[in-house]
Amino acid sequence: MKNTVGFNKFINLAPDHEIWTPIPLEEKEHFLSLVEQVRVTLENGTKKEKGDALEELMTYVYSRFEIAYVHPDVHHGDNQIDHIVEFIDGMSTPFLIEHVGMRFVGESKNHKESIGVREVTDLVELVRSKRAKLGVFSSSKTFSRGLNKSPWINAEGKRRKLALAYNNEKIILGFTINEIETLVENNFYTLLKQKYFSLIDEIEDDTTDYQTSDLTRPYHLRLYDSLVQLKENEIINEESFDLGAKKITDRYGPIDI
Repeated sequence: MKNTVGFNKFINLAPDHEIWTPIPLEEKEHFLSLVEQVRVTLENGTKKEKGDALEELMTYVYSRFEIAYVHPDVHHGDNQIDHIVEFIDGMSTPFLIEHVGMRFVGESKNHKESIGVREVTDLVELVRSKRAKLGVFSSSKTFSRGLNKSPWINAEGKRRKLALAYNNEKIILGFTINEIETLVENNFYTLLKQKYFSLIDEIEDDTTDYQTSDLTRPYHLRLYDSLVQLKENEIINEESFDLGAKKITDRYGPIDI
């Protein structure tokens, strides 16, 4: 019992690098070669070569979870699922327990187009069929948007509407190849949490005026802009500003000024 209590306390407070192991220096060259192979096959490879290269890269990425089993190339009826990441029972973090559950579904799309509406719909169905809450795309480009960059139409809008329809029980996130490449420095689990909260919090934000806001600017940077304005108007002091900026960074990621 004492050992169980000790482990539970550890996993609840564990830093992200204990959940997803950072890429060590001696493996960075190998990792970057996997990334480069994805880019090469995207330009010159067959459909199979493109798919295999991206799936191999994502198998490497997902396998760095210390508390999960990774199942690549899973066949479910007539469907083929690129990855199922299944977390070990009793070893999940509070974030995973509350927001992700015991597994998530990974889909790799190694084509030059943005993720489309049909692809989002199909992944949600795979997530539902596996009794999961989260689906993760890896692709060369992010979700498609309309000409006015509205987050409520095309694939970007579809994933938001489905999140609302399922009461945030079916969430779709996406990582581009460029974002995956940053894992030589960044932590995948950290990025996963930041993307999750950025999407959920923006969906639940009833104060944004979508007619006047710069929708090309990420949500957390728009929050930071508001924080700056509050400080300049002397509504908050320097200490409150610094605290707010830190909380934005911790929850959503770095503020690129």
